[in-house]
Amino acid sequence: MEQHDRTPPECTEAGLPPAQPILTEEDIARIARGLSHPARVRILSEFTVCTPHLVQEIVADSNLAQSTISEHLRILREADILFARKDGPRVWYCMRRTVLREFAAAILELADDSARYADELILDPR
Repeated sequence: MEQHDRTPPECTEAGLPPAQPILTEEDIARIARGLSHPARVRILSEFTVCTPHLVQEIVADSNLAQSTISEHLRILREADILFARKDGPRVWYCMRRTVLREFAAAILELADDSARYADELILDPR
């Protein structure tokens, strides 16, 4: 990533509404839609280190146009996967790790429920 002359804001979720500890079906579907494009998954891989990123940094690390990246960032924000912090003319993007953790937990719970149901059918196939 290229370096900029200003220090990015801290990448914390302080001041944001807390992630729901129990996601609704609508929440799960919204987050899944946000993750449903390979380019968005690739963009999220830029956020493996808890450091905010500018659009220009993400564009520099991809082969996509800035307008395309901006559209994917908008979708990720609407899915509550990323949040933005304004810093003068710049907008820094950070990942909402708590949202992704809750999403992963909800998906695992669905898988566990499905496995339990399958086990029950095997044991009692009425």
